Amino acid sequence: MIRIAGILYVAGVVLMTFAVYVELPGFLAAFSDPEAFWPIAVTMAAGLVAFGTWRWVNRRSARPFAVVLLGLGILTVLVLSVASYAACPEDELSRGWNVVTRVIGLLTNNYYVEMFDDPNCQTDGVPLALQFARLTQLLVLLVAATSAVTALLRSQVDRVVVRWAPRLSVVVGVDLTSAPLLPALASDSDRYTLAALTSDPLAPWVGQARAAGWRVVVTDPHRLESVRRLLARPRRRHALRRLAVLASDSTEAQRMMSLVQEAVDGRRSVTGHHPVRALLRIDEAWQAEDWRRRYLSRIPDWIVDTVSENEVTARLLVDHMVDNGVDRILLTGRSDLTFAVVAELAQRGREAELVPADERDETPRVTIVGPAAGEVLKEHALAQRRFGNAGLDRVHAESAAELDDLVASTVAEQRVPALVFSGDVSVADQRRAARLGATYPDLLVYSRHTEVTGLGAEPLLAQVRAFGSTMDAGQGRPIDSWERIARLVHEDYVRSFPDPDDPARRPWNDLAPFYRASNVRQVLTVLGSAASVGRTWGAGASSDPSPSDEQLDAMAQLEHQSWLTFHRRNGWRLGPRDRDAKRHPDLLPWDQLSESSRAKTRRGVEEILALLATLGYRSFDDPYATWVRLRRHGEVTAVRRSEPWTWTTSTGATMRGRAGDWEVTDDNGVSRSVAAAIFERTHEPIGEDRWRRVGEIQGRLAHPGEVVHSIEGDQTARPGQWVLRGVDDEEWLVSTEHLERSYDRIG
Repeated sequence: MIRIAGILYVAGVVLMTFAVYVELPGFLAAFSDPEAFWPIAVTMAAGLVAFGTWRWVNRRSARPFAVVLLGLGILTVLVLSVASYAACPEDELSRGWNVVTRVIGLLTNNYYVEMFDDPNCQTDGVPLALQFARLTQLLVLLVAATSAVTALLRSQVDRVVVRWAPRLSVVVGVDLTSAPLLPALASDSDRYTLAALTSDPLAPWVGQARAAGWRVVVTDPHRLESVRRLLARPRRRHALRRLAVLASDSTEAQRMMSLVQEAVDGRRSVTGHHPVRALLRIDEAWQAEDWRRRYLSRIPDWIVDTVSENEVTARLLVDHMVDNGVDRILLTGRSDLTFAVVAELAQRGREAELVPADERDETPRVTIVGPAAGEVLKEHALAQRRFGNAGLDRVHAESAAELDDLVASTVAEQRVPALVFSGDVSVADQRRAARLGATYPDLLVYSRHTEVTGLGAEPLLAQVRAFGSTMDAGQGRPIDSWERIARLVHEDYVRSFPDPDDPARRPWNDLAPFYRASNVRQVLTVLGSAASVGRTWGAGASSDPSPSDEQLDAMAQLEHQSWLTFHRRNGWRLGPRDRDAKRHPDLLPWDQLSESSRAKTRRGVEEILALLATLGYRSFDDPYATWVRLRRHGEVTAVRRSEPWTWTTSTGATMRGRAGDWEVTDDNGVSRSVAAAIFERTHEPIGEDRWRRVGEIQGRLAHPGEVVHSIEGDQTARPGQWVLRGVDDEEWLVSTEHLERSYDRIG
């Protein structure tokens, strides 16, 4: 389309130019007729179609579209006006000076045509070429004026577009460390309007966001009304389809997440019953995995994944080492990145178990080096056991041996060894990395630097590569953990049941978007349905992780309902099985399915559960899963604070209140902070600074050691504590004594 329309436009301009001097034959003679209409209409339409199509195809790129249009328009004006004015010069001016003067006049909106009335002029009236040049010149002026106004009012234009968009992909909390993630977040969002919310229009990442296709809306992302005004739509609906919360402070990220959830609470998606896909930044790898699992209970309304700077950096390092065939890794230093690298290798080991033994690549052996190596290994094993997984069986610690001695023996024994300095950045480690790299040219060395983002493209010397923390997962790489799992499950299915003619059994990169989405949907449905029947994907308290028959039946029914809704939404209908015609005989409610179809769905759920267990996701009966209804009672003293402050829980954890929160003190003198929007919905004034506690919440027993990410900060549960969930799904910990003193159980 672009090429055909472009050729028509160029041909029209060329014909108009020649028609000034030559009488064209046949129907082309119209290009010489000053009163002809269709040559101008066809040429202009072809030009607009060519540019419009090109603009649409590249709508997510950072190309300067207005500049391109202005350049093409000015070039057209120059060609046609020069040809026209040169054909009829004025007597008192030289031909060259006459042409230059009149062309400049035309470009500055001075349309001079009197010379074409001269009987000595060889044209028959005003040439069609000059008329088209005049029309193009007006278009150039319009585009220039519009571009200038748009540049001046860019933020206002972005706000209007976002305010009325039916489908939004929103990002909040962006900073320079998370800005590289913006292109990846935008890469599969052709169906959404991209909106980045910030209170600082001059933030250094704004230009990068706009270049990636994001509209930048200047607003306060910490104010509920500001966010609700952008997301809410008439008739109790909302436009939010995707959300990324990228604040580097995990507590701040949770605040933003809770605020956005409150902004859309009680509203349906404009486009129907669609879940919100959310990505939450938590840089500490252990906490990130804990959050990832705890939000599984929110499916299908919210599908939440976490992204960690350390996890992304570890993945890039491991990818590079695996691509280079590394068979032994020395890991020195103690930091969050150290844990992330070992956890990533453990996950790679579990993923390799899905591949037949004769096709499987060996996971590199790992040696953690340094005085704290034993503690690092113990903490890694503890994190793995928390979720029912074994530690990496090919990892061990060397606390006493010298690094230089270990490097020498490893280089002598291994085919492709690697050394990673994963501790905090230090000049001493950088010098040591350079020395060891120069001493052992075959040793892959990864040296950590503050000023480097990601992995250096070229070695510094020998095979020493600089790297630094990054959020950039790379274009085309899944930053979505659930997509990563769905891809592995699909590849296992294709290996077990190959059929190259079946469009649903093609390699992942060749799958149609419908089948990719279906695979992700199936994994998420099984994860969410397990939580809905009273199971947990967190720490297991049961020795038998298998769900009961009743739980499997309930999960199979939920899976079928999800499958049915997904296919109907994508145009599938009841009928004999035909993928091309989008027909399937099982597009029926669960109670109308045949027994064989129900059994097939149940087997599918069992197979997904088995694969998830291999990948490290095991569900357990959750003795703490039962939520009870609670009603607040009692009175408190409350004062609204105008500045941030900290307070301490009964267990010694330091929490943070922000400016505008309420400081609430009970009759025992215990104080805490409550967000303003939540306080106003859960307290009634009774005089002075006294308030009555009102409303209902939910509560359950907390897992000992469970990390609860409250709005005020992270809290670690102790035996006997309760997790309470408030009106905005915010959670916090209280003791049993506080629960009995401040709440009544309902039912």
